[in-house]
Amino acid sequence: MGNNIIAAIPLENDRVVVWFENGISKRYLLQEIGIQNKRALRTLAILDGGEKLAWGSDSSITADDLYLSGEEVNYVDREKKRLLKGLSKIRRDASFSQTRLGEAAGIRQSVISRIEGCEISPQINTLLKLLAPLGKTLAIVDLEDGKDEADEA
Repeated sequence: MGNNIIAAIPLENDRVVVWFENGISKRYLLQEIGIQNKRALRTLAILDGGEKLAWGSDSSITADDLYLSGEEVNYVDREKKRLLKGLSKIRRDASFSQTRLGEAAGIRQSVISRIEGCEISPQINTLLKLLAPLGKTLAIVDLEDGKDEADEA
C-alpha cells in the first residue's frame, strides 16, 4: 500500500495515534493492535523505514495492517476549531466585543468574526495580536484524545 508510518504517539487513555506518510492519522485502542501492557509503550518504535510498528522484544504490526484498521482522526482540523472557538469564549468571558478586541489588536471586526466562525485560518501573528489584549498567549501542550468537534455537533 505504501502507507508507511511516520509517527506513533501513545495517549493517556489506553490509545495510540499513528500518522502515516500520506497525511492520514488513525487512533487505536492498545488491545486492538496487540499491545497488552501499557509498559510496552515505552519501547514503541517505528522499524524498517516505517513499514512496522514494534514494541517489546518480539511484538510488531505492519504499517499496512495498521492502515486497514483504526479510526481515522483529523487532529489538525479538530485542534484548529478548538483553538478558534476558545478564542471566542475567552473574548466573551473578558467582556470584550469583537469591535473592542479589534481596536485593541489592530484587526478589523469582520476578520475577527470570520476567525471565530472558523471560516479563515489566521496566521500566528494575528492570533498573538488577538490574545495579548485578553492577557493570553499560545502554548504547546500534549495532544489530548478528547471528542472531535464533529462528534459534538
